[in-house]
Amino acid sequence: MTGSANGLHLGLLLLILCPLVKAADGRNDTSEQHRDGWVSQPDGRGTFDILWSCLFTIFLCTWVSLHLNVPATHEQYRHLFFRKMRWMVQSILAPEFVLAFATGQKVEAKKSIEQFKDLDLPRENTSRTVDSALSRRSRLQNVGRRVSTLYQKVDMKLHGEEKDIKWTIRHAFYANMGGFVLQPRESAAFPINGKQLHWLIKRGYVGYPKMTAKDVWDKSKADGFQKSLTCLQTGWFIIQIVGRAIQKLPITTLELTTLSFVLCTLVMFSQWANKPLDVESPTVLTSSKSIAEILIEAGPAASQPFKQTPLDFIDNQSPSWLTEVQPHLRFRTGPRTRPLPRLTNDRFPVIGAGPDAVFLFLFTMAYCGLHFVAWDFSFPTPLERDLWRAASIAIAACAFIFWVCETYQDGHRLGRWERWYAKLFHDDRNGRINTMEKNRRNRRFIPVWEVIVMTPVTVVYTVARTYIVAEAFLSQRSLPIGAFASVHWSEFVPHF
Repeated sequence: MTGSANGLHLGLLLLILCPLVKAADGRNDTSEQHRDGWVSQPDGRGTFDILWSCLFTIFLCTWVSLHLNVPATHEQYRHLFFRKMRWMVQSILAPEFVLAFATGQKVEAKKSIEQFKDLDLPRENTSRTVDSALSRRSRLQNVGRRVSTLYQKVDMKLHGEEKDIKWTIRHAFYANMGGFVLQPRESAAFPINGKQLHWLIKRGYVGYPKMTAKDVWDKSKADGFQKSLTCLQTGWFIIQIVGRAIQKLPITTLELTTLSFVLCTLVMFSQWANKPLDVESPTVLTSSKSIAEILIEAGPAASQPFKQTPLDFIDNQSPSWLTEVQPHLRFRTGPRTRPLPRLTNDRFPVIGAGPDAVFLFLFTMAYCGLHFVAWDFSFPTPLERDLWRAASIAIAACAFIFWVCETYQDGHRLGRWERWYAKLFHDDRNGRINTMEKNRRNRRFIPVWEVIVMTPVTVVYTVARTYIVAEAFLSQRSLPIGAFASVHWSEFVPHF
C-alpha cells in the first residue's frame, strides 16, 4: 500500500509539472523570437499622475517658500512644525494674503535701510528753552554717545571690519523677524525689530551689531537642494501647462489652481530672497542699562504701560492678528506672556502707495482673474460650473473691495491724504493737525466702519475660496478624455 501511494503521488506531481514546463518553454521560445531594445512610455496619463504632480507642486510651493520669524528660545520643534503647518494651510486658502505679508516685510526692510543711513554721531542740543540742569544732562549724554560711537568705529577699524559692517537688507530682514534680542541689566530679555534697534544704537544703549551680511546669511537654514527642487518642479509644471494650452489639450481645474500657487510662490521667493530661512536662535544684544532706566530717560513718550514689549513707544508691532484681533474674538493661540517672547508672523503690512503697492495690487487682481480661465471648462455638472463662475467673480470683487478700503484707511493712518491735499491746494492743513487727531488716528488702526464692511467681505471670500479649492479636487472624478492625453513634445521640435 505504501509503494502504491508513493507511486500515485509521483504521478500526480508529474501531471502538474509537465504543463508548467511546456508553458515555460513556450514563453522562452516566444521571448527569443520577439525582442525589443527600447519601449516607449504609454501615450497618456492617469488620474494618479495628475493628482501626484499637482499635490507635490502645491506642497513644495507652500512649505518651502514660507520664511517665518525667529521662534522663542523656549519653543520646541513641535511648536515650529504646527506653526508652519498653520501657515501652509493659510497659503493654500489665501496665497495672495501671504504674498501681501511678504511684500510688506520687504517694504519695512527697505525703510530700515533708509533709517540706518542717518545713524551717525549725535548732534548738539541747540534748544535754548530748557533749564540749565537739563542742558548739562543732555550735553553729558551727547558726549557719552559720541565716545561710544567713536569707540565702535575704532574697534571695527582695528579688527578690519569697518568696510564689511554696514546695514543691508539682510540685516533689516533679520532684525524685523526678531533676530535681535535685547538683554537689559537686571531685566527680562525680549525681541526687538529694526526700528527699535536703531533707537537703541542712536542713544548708545547697545553697540552696533558686528555682523556682516554673510554672518546674517549663515544663520539661515536655506537648503539649496529644496529651493532648486522647487524651482525645477514649478518650472516643469509651467512648461506642461503651456504645452497643453498650445496643443489645445484640456487643462483640469486642479492644474489651474496649482498654477496659481506656482505664480504666487515665484513672487514670494523674490520678496523673501534676502530673508533668512528657519533661523532657530536669535542674536543677544546686552545693555548696561536696566529697562527702567531706559524708559525713564526716554521721557513722557515711554510713560504709558506697554502691551507687547517695553519699547512699544517706538514701535508697538501693531496691528497683529494674534496679539490684537484674536483677544476681541475671545480666543488666543499666540504668545500669552509679556514681554513678547517672539515677534509674530502676522503683523498686518503697511505697504504705502509706492511701486510695491501698485505691483501687489496688479498681481493680486491677476491672480484672482486667473480663475476666470476655467469659465468654459468642462465640469462634471452644470451646477458646479455655475458655482465656479460665481466663486471666481466673488473672489475678484472681494479682493478689489479690500484694496479700496485698505488703501483709503492706510492713507489716514499715514497722513497721506492731508499731505496730498496740502500739495494740491497749497494749504498748510497737514501742519495744523493737532496731537489729539494724530493720537486718535493711531489708536484706531482698524476703525469700526472697516470692520463692518470687511466682515461680510471676508465671509464671502472665505466661502468662495473654499469652494474653489474643494471643486479643484472634486472635479477629478469626471474629466474629459482629452485631459488624460499627454503633450506631444516631438511637435515642438523643428522638422527639416
